[in-house]
Amino acid sequence: MQLNNISLNDRNNRPTVLSKVGLRAFFINDGLFQDPYEISGVTILNRSDNLTPNSIFNHNVITSALTPDQILMHYKGVKSSQLYSGALTDVSSIYKIGPGDYVCVLDGEFGSEVSGVYDFYGSSLVVPQSVSATGEYIDVWTVKFTSESNYVSIVNNFQLFDDTFVVLTEPVSFQVYTKLINKNLRLGSIENLKFTSDITIDNRDIDNSIKNIFKDSTVLSNIKIKIEKINEDTTTLPSKVTVVDFVNVGATPGLKITSDNTILYRFNTTTLSSHPDIADFGGITGTYKATLKYTVFDETIISPPYYFTISWGVLP
Repeated sequence: MQLNNISLNDRNNRPTVLSKVGLRAFFINDGLFQDPYEISGVTILNRSDNLTPNSIFNHNVITSALTPDQILMHYKGVKSSQLYSGALTDVSSIYKIGPGDYVCVLDGEFGSEVSGVYDFYGSSLVVPQSVSATGEYIDVWTVKFTSESNYVSIVNNFQLFDDTFVVLTEPVSFQVYTKLINKNLRLGSIENLKFTSDITIDNRDIDNSIKNIFKDSTVLSNIKIKIEKINEDTTTLPSKVTVVDFVNVGATPGLKITSDNTILYRFNTTTLSSHPDIADFGGITGTYKATLKYTVFDETIISPPYYFTISWGVLP
């Protein structure tokens, strides 16, 4: 993922101890992304030391009796994602990416230079960042969902690896199979176009344990998408009109990739009527074409076209 155009390694993408790890949390209420009333803080702890809830919880909330050797890092203070620059002073805060979408950065590049203040329940404990080894950890988000509710703590898991280097004795031969899942949209919808990807390593002599690493991490990079409107009547109209012209995954929050190499592009059909080339559309509804462009290893791949339709719906 990217935070203000700075690359972070997702928690599910085999992050290393020395990388910038994006510890992301999505808050959903009744099927909608929604901001909690308050995020008190995010606390990093060793998972092996806290396998039972009573070791860190007091009535559904993280305890104030944690000691300096238990807390590995603490984040407080929610800021706009645009304020993140990757500097030392930026990596002890929580950043809001969008509604209900927050991330804090575990930055192994700075190590113990980073410190946070664990101040829940009036405590004021300065905590140097001390996540310095591979292993399993938990990030505990302490929040108030509404102004009337009590604080609760939610526990997430992540794992850090020694490194992600793989040494092979031959060039990698691979194939990527990508398909569009949702091919029928209705006008007025704001919906993710979902492209699933399967990566197959063809080399016989590469061990399955190595092949599984590629399955468990994001292999596609520099992802871009192009969307075109297809016209059936080409006597007075062009055969196709560019709607979105190869937007990069880091250039817009609407284009994302998950840890299993599923590409998501948030397509807002409500904006089509105001497109500058709407006169060449031959009608907003009809057939559209999506094309992906991405990099895998040292190859740049342009996908086959994926066709989908937009039919009449309820305009806002």
